[in-house]
Amino acid sequence: MQTHTNFEHYKNVIQHYNETINELPTYPQAYNHRGIAYCNIGEFDLAIQDFNKAIRFKENYAEAYSNRASVYRMKGDFDRAIQDCNRAIKIAPNLPKAYNCRGIAYKLNGEIDKAIEDYATAIKLDPDFAYAYYNRGIIYYERQEFDRAMKEYNKVLELNPDSSYPYNNRGNIYRKKGEYEQAIKDYTVAIERNPELAVASYNRGMTWLILKEWEKAKTDITDAIELKEDIVIENFGKDYEDIEDFEQKHQVKLPDGIVTLLNQT
Repeated sequence: MQTHTNFEHYKNVIQHYNETINELPTYPQAYNHRGIAYCNIGEFDLAIQDFNKAIRFKENYAEAYSNRASVYRMKGDFDRAIQDCNRAIKIAPNLPKAYNCRGIAYKLNGEIDKAIEDYATAIKLDPDFAYAYYNRGIIYYERQEFDRAMKEYNKVLELNPDSSYPYNNRGNIYRKKGEYEQAIKDYTVAIERNPELAVASYNRGMTWLILKEWEKAKTDITDAIELKEDIVIENFGKDYEDIEDFEQKHQVKLPDGIVTLLNQT
């Protein structure tokens, strides 16, 4: 979720590069950096226009190709994202973020083995590249290789202890392993790091349900829905067929108020 503070920061960055471009209209780095700022506020088409200009003024601009690939990926155009990453890697074979970006595109395109290979290359080029460990952890989690996923998230937190998503994701592993109290601790840290991280509130709420802490669960799930209206729709069906399935798996009988909360969407 884009915060007001972040939005204003990137708007100021854009204004700075507007001034630079007015003075130096063929300066490729200015277009590249303005494109990054546009991407960070969700103005993807403007970002692509800027990366196009950066490449026009600097033909072998590997970073601009990699950045444009990221935008294409965010727009769901995985084939073009992969093509741009290929161009970036051909120009700069040691650019780790291009491999990471291509790995994400491969993963979203269903080419999981290629994604893992690219994340490994990114990490080999930059052993402190936390985002590549994080992305590889997602794949291991989805494959239910929980110990390997845990190792990846631990590494991310070693490199970037102030982040929030790795705590949430590690909490999911603890919950899958039945270590509910440890899951609660990780979700709590994630929420403290980022109070707007709706999925962490949702996940903690669902864990409170397993522990039959009804009021705590209701508070967390309500908070999550207020932050992201479709949070239950997006997440509940990934783990459970319906309310009855949840109750059977965890040997609980949910109160009517909780059932209404989970069914209201």
